[in-house]
This record gives sequence, C-alpha cells and structure tokens, in this order.
Amino acid sequence: MADQKVDLSLIRGDWDFHSRYVAHAMDQTLKRANKHWKELKKSSRKKDQVPVDGQLMDDFIEAIYQAKGMTDDFYTLAECKPAAKKAKRKTKKKSKQKAKKKASKKRGKGK
Repeated sequence: MADQKVDLSLIRGDWDFHSRYVAHAMDQTLKRANKHWKELKKSSRKKDQVPVDGQLMDDFIEAIYQAKGMTDDFYTLAECKPAAKKAKRKTKKKSKQKAKKKASKKRGKGK
C-alpha cells in the first residue's frame, strides 16, 4: 500500500474530521499497545525481560504494526491539507476604523 499513490480525490468530507479520526485511531491503538506491553512486563519471569512468544506478544506486535500503518495516514493528511484561508480580520478591522472615523466626524459637525 505504501508503494501505491493514494487518490486524494476519493477522500470525501471535511479534512478536520479525517484528521480527528486518524488521531483518535492512533490514540486508541497506542493505548492498546501500551496495555499489552504492561501485561507482558508483568508476566515476565526475569527482570527487564518480556516473553517473546505467545498470544500476548502476538497482540502487542499486531497493535504496533497497526500504529506503524497509521503513520502513512498522517502523511496523506499532510499532502491534502487545505490551504489556510486568508484572515479577513484586517479588512474588518479597517472598516471598523473607518466607521469610527465617520461617526466621530458626524459628532464633531453636529456641535
């Protein structure tokens, strides 16, 4: 999958939604990997070692593979990140300043 180019036009919906989805999936996968790692360390017979075979190690390795696979999703998100919109604050700020000047001129003429 890493060798194939992803068709970014197939990604539908909001970029922010996809970004949050990938971050949440990574968070959950890392939590699962951490849980398995702690269980492996508890089941160890010798200090600073873990059992290298068995179902628990297989589950840990699977979680790590899944986390590694999700790193490609972050690259894809970076590639298709929408350009930042220009801030419209400057124009609003200038128009507010102009409105204040006009209002102060009107007040000055009336007196």
